[in-house]
Amino acid sequence: MIRLTLIAALLAPAALFAQETQAFDAKLVEVALEYAEKIETATEDLNTARTRIAEDKIPRLNQLRATEDRILQARADMDRQRIVAGNFEANRARREQEADAQRLKISYFATSAAEGLTTWRNTSGALGLGDWSTTIDNLRSKLDPANADPDVTAAADTAEMILLRVKAALGGQSVAGTAVSAEGRDLTQGQFILVGPESFFVSNDGTVIGTVRTRDDGSTPLIYAIPGWTSAQASALAAGQVSEVPTDVTGGKALQLRESQGDWIDHINKGGVVGYVILGLGAFALLTSFIKLLDLRKLSVDAPSRTMALLEHVATKGAAASEALLAPLHATSRDLFATGLRHMHKPKEVLEEHLHALILRERLHHERWLPLLAVIAAASPLLGLLGTVVGMVKTFTLITVFGTGNAGKLSSGISEALVTTELGLCVAIPTLVLHGFLSYRTQKNLSLLERYAVEFVTASEDHRVSQTEA
Repeated sequence: MIRLTLIAALLAPAALFAQETQAFDAKLVEVALEYAEKIETATEDLNTARTRIAEDKIPRLNQLRATEDRILQARADMDRQRIVAGNFEANRARREQEADAQRLKISYFATSAAEGLTTWRNTSGALGLGDWSTTIDNLRSKLDPANADPDVTAAADTAEMILLRVKAALGGQSVAGTAVSAEGRDLTQGQFILVGPESFFVSNDGTVIGTVRTRDDGSTPLIYAIPGWTSAQASALAAGQVSEVPTDVTGGKALQLRESQGDWIDHINKGGVVGYVILGLGAFALLTSFIKLLDLRKLSVDAPSRTMALLEHVATKGAAASEALLAPLHATSRDLFATGLRHMHKPKEVLEEHLHALILRERLHHERWLPLLAVIAAASPLLGLLGTVVGMVKTFTLITVFGTGNAGKLSSGISEALVTTELGLCVAIPTLVLHGFLSYRTQKNLSLLERYAVEFVTASEDHRVSQTEA
């Protein structure tokens, strides 16, 4: 019975396990069938998607190829644009060079035209201008405008007008009038002879002849004598006969250069107020140096070789016997030794004080004004620098108003800037040399006086010792 119970107990779990296994197998088959259906459905979807992708792939590829073609075309267009831009830059640079060359030509043309008008006015002025005066003034304002480019049309009109004037004047023209001699500044009546670009003057008596240069301010023309041109040749020219006619190949520049140089008074006047101050300091330094030279002559000190005999005489024979040796000495040395001989009988300290007082008096007298010379030598270049700054300020002011095209208007400021520096150095260098010379000679003579004073005190003490021993 027990055995049957054990078998039944063992068979019951097995039966339950068999039932569970059958249920699990059935469930597994069910799940497998379900996943098989899903796989079949997914496969159908995949095939459908592949078909759709295959159908859409061809248009996409076509669009991709079209896009790539457009990109290639755009790159080609960009390359062409770069080439066009490079050609444009090259053309622009070439055009700018051509424009610069044209501007240089226009500037040269305008400058030549302006110089032609200036030469015409300087050589003929009111004598040969006639009705052209207003036209010339208008053309000159257009050829030299302030802060603007010159007018090309005005330059062309100027060239044509000068050509017409030269053609009209080639045959010569004579005009009666009055001129001023550039040398004597005397008014002279005579004939103005216009021959081509040149103008000459022959006085009525034939004594004053030369070339004519008019002035912009409307004053009477000036006559400049021409070396080698005789009165006979000038009179023949005035009479309309065949004669040698001198010509200024510089177009009046040589005379302008000579006038611009001027004399030394004109040169100093270019320095302005600062230049006059520098010259005043220079004159004062010169006067002071002259006074100090006179003082230096008075500070006459003998050489040591001439004082040795006196000092030996003092050491051996005393003061009374040595007074006769003072006469050959110079004034300053004689005063020093005379003072020493007068006070030789006094104690050494008192004798030294008397000699030292005399040397101090000479030093104060002969060193006066020397520091002032040093100050003038140092201040003159600084004043020259001040004049340079003033002149440059004036120059930049003129540049602001008239521009850089008119060098004549700028010359005054530049001259003041340079002349003051020149005057400052011309005053400072000689003053510095004179100060050094005067200081050296003064200190040398005063040092000799101090040496003689020490030697005299020593000789005096030697004499006292010898008197004491005796």
